[in-house]
Amino acid sequence: MSGFKWIEAALSDGRLMLEDLANLVPFAQRELGVSDDGKPGSATLSALSEALDPPSVKLPRSRSEVERYYGNPSWTKTGKGRFVDLDDAWVHKNIRSFRLHTGKRVRMHRLVGDMMVELFEKACDQSGYCPASVQTYVPRVIGGTSRLSYHAIGIAFDVNPRANPWSGRLPNGELSELRKNMEECEKAGKISFVKTMEDAGVTWGGRWSYKGKKGWGDDMHFQFAG
Repeated sequence: MSGFKWIEAALSDGRLMLEDLANLVPFAQRELGVSDDGKPGSATLSALSEALDPPSVKLPRSRSEVERYYGNPSWTKTGKGRFVDLDDAWVHKNIRSFRLHTGKRVRMHRLVGDMMVELFEKACDQSGYCPASVQTYVPRVIGGTSRLSYHAIGIAFDVNPRANPWSGRLPNGELSELRKNMEECEKAGKISFVKTMEDAGVTWGGRWSYKGKKGWGDDMHFQFAG
């Protein structure tokens, strides 16, 4: 029985009252990030339609494109290091909880969460490398700047940070887990975790520069932007 038919039957036999449905409306409106006036008008229905069928991800490249596409929330510093306090309405509308195939829940922007879940499982399956630690939404600025980190808008994630540090090497000189996986997959004729992400247009921080060395950057980091 469809949800519509169940509601119709429940209203008919008294299991559900119109008052119950009316009480659900403001709750749903708050979840959708619109005014919770209890009246499901055009704004509510438009937000519901977008939530049920979000537009395909464009993976914008520049920061200005990122702000136009994903949003540019207002924020203030909390006084605790790099952490910031983001606009509550923006967070409520855009940051969602998603479940990875490992069972772990992560918080991502609503426009990339499903794609991240799908790509993460694909990357794990194809490469044989499945990070236990996946760090996503964190409201903070980029170190040494006054610009929001892409983690703050939910379009970036870090995997096994201690094993995938800046510079691509561990303190003992060994390669990061991701770089080892790239080498192993190349030898075995498999697709590495990094390649799966990059083939989908996701940026890997390991391609960036660190202390003048290009291509030995932020190995743990992936972002749904340029």
